[in-house]
Amino acid sequence: MTLDINRLETSFAQIKPHANKFSDDFYKNLFIKYPELEILFQKTSLENQEKKLIASLALIIENLHNPNQLSLALKSLGAYHVGTGTLTEHYPFVGQALLETLALYLAESWTSEMEQAWLNAYTFISEVMLEGAENPQQYLGGELTFYEWLDLYGESSPSLRDMVADVTNFKYGKQSKGDV
Repeated sequence: MTLDINRLETSFAQIKPHANKFSDDFYKNLFIKYPELEILFQKTSLENQEKKLIASLALIIENLHNPNQLSLALKSLGAYHVGTGTLTEHYPFVGQALLETLALYLAESWTSEMEQAWLNAYTFISEVMLEGAENPQQYLGGELTFYEWLDLYGESSPSLRDMVADVTNFKYGKQSKGDV
């Protein structure tokens, strides 16, 4: 599957000015359509989770040109989510909520080509995360977890760190264990 990196980068740039509202609407969409998923977030601050969503999307988009490193980070993210109770069957629900929220925010820019670009990207992301979920110990032991990688990379990448901080007030550094 080929990723349309240019289309993904361009469209994500349109989301950034509305990042906080976008992530809030994403979770509202997810919980309205799939209320059974809300239990997965009981032990976390939804506000922090919303910030992590945008930080994660920013990190993924910024690293589409570096697929090997991105794959390792996504595998650790998948492994991490095993511990939160996330199941394989939850991934399509998240994908649907993401696509619907993107369509809402990209409005006139949301074409069939844009939808396909994001569908391909989410398919890639979820497939790689599920690889990590199949053998979580391999990707959580010794390697950086996704959030550690996010902290490390974000701290060394002024463009990512500043963009994420500007739109979400996300602070790089160790995240609390209660946050998904």
